[in-house]
Amino acid sequence: MKDPTNEIKKSLDATVFKNSQFTAKNKVAVLQKIRQPKKIYLLPTFVGGLLIMVLASAGVYFASERLSSESPIASEPTSPKPAEIPQNNGQGGTQTTPVYAAKNENEISMLDGETAYEMAVDALTDYYKAIWNGTDIDLDQYIGNENLKEYLQTKVQSEFKKYGTLDSKVKQLDIGDWEVEFSEDEKGGYLYVAVSVAIQKHHGGGYGEGTEFFIRNIDGKLTIVDWYTGGKDTYDYLIRGYQQKIDDPDIWSNSEWVKKFKGVTGLYDFEQKVYDRFKINRDEKELRGLDPISIAKMYVYASYHQDFETEYALYTDREGHIQWSKEEDEEIPLAHRGTPEQTLQTFRNIEKGSFVQTSEYEGYIEFYPNGDQGEKSGFSMIKDEDGIWQVAFLPIQ
Repeated sequence: MKDPTNEIKKSLDATVFKNSQFTAKNKVAVLQKIRQPKKIYLLPTFVGGLLIMVLASAGVYFASERLSSESPIASEPTSPKPAEIPQNNGQGGTQTTPVYAAKNENEISMLDGETAYEMAVDALTDYYKAIWNGTDIDLDQYIGNENLKEYLQTKVQSEFKKYGTLDSKVKQLDIGDWEVEFSEDEKGGYLYVAVSVAIQKHHGGGYGEGTEFFIRNIDGKLTIVDWYTGGKDTYDYLIRGYQQKIDDPDIWSNSEWVKKFKGVTGLYDFEQKVYDRFKINRDEKELRGLDPISIAKMYVYASYHQDFETEYALYTDREGHIQWSKEEDEEIPLAHRGTPEQTLQTFRNIEKGSFVQTSEYEGYIEFYPNGDQGEKSGFSMIKDEDGIWQVAFLPIQ
């Protein structure tokens, strides 16, 4: 005999769920109820039909009641509820940080689907506000894994450099198709949440992206354990790889995987393109417009990969500040240059540093190789006569 829950869902899809006022959040709540284990298959067919009518009526009432309270940030693709995004830069609002508690402290299930979906939309809203409008994003409220958090912080910084300076702030997000699925594993299971978003700008135009999440129950709180935005030219597509399958909720606990993204060896996409051109022609005009931290990262990248010609070309050529010639540099023994591992440790976290300009053409990058509680380091920079920042000889002394 067929499971009446399937018939219930079909009936709701054809009636209540078609109502433009019945939001996505309402739909998740109803589906959670009918997915709970029941012995419905033992009931006679006519009772199943009666149940369909009761649930449909209850659904309409539930939708109308929800309309009298605060609506969720997103709604069904057929009638999206936009999320308004402020234009101001800097600090976000002063709203209380939400807690995405699991229904059951010790497990995760489809009963957590509504909360997981809500958290995913909140996370995306904060993310697009950060990269376009310059507001802060508190990743701690969504993510517990430090490796994933560090990757996302770098991602936000990179995307803000591309979008944040444009005179085209984001006005609202429209949530399109979405899905929530539960999978079991030896760690208590996890939810897969996929959400598509249309990003609308204040001055017209926009674009769409789809994002996938894996979510676990960590100490009674729903926590994002992976976050991937696909689509050509997205940051994840370029950095993590376009052939990657999002099928491992524990990938950010994999030390071999994390090695690809930790430390100072990774350049942003635009920095990598500049580096590749500069490596070919050694023309400092390629560096025009880059900030001192990007130049420093390229220098460290060259050192880590033992590309000593490019490393030397990144030194300043300002008169009075050149300490040795290119020919002398070529004679430096490899043993005196340090290993890639030593380079990684010396310059770790330089991409998170801040630049301090001390004169018209001098300055340094202040950073903490061992974290905020460790000893502070300084990386010296010199601006050449043509206005391009380059690396001072012996930048760390």
